[in-house]
Amino acid sequence: MPVYTKHRSKPAAYRAIEEEKDRVAAGLSRVVRIAVDQWDVAGQRWVRYENVWDAASARITADRDNEK
Repeated sequence: MPVYTKHRSKPAAYRAIEEEKDRVAAGLSRVVRIAVDQWDVAGQRWVRYENVWDAASARITADRDNEK
């Protein structure tokens, strides 16, 4: 089930992303994917700006880092 939050600036959005990732790491959130959408004024719709984080990829990266 998607959860949406609104931010008035990119820095605010990315601060919220880091906070959510910290909550995931602490076991306080079940979020598995984070993406940023941006309002397209010309098209009058939301468009995907960036796929920021995926829990599965983060686990793979953490496992690789632990092997080193």
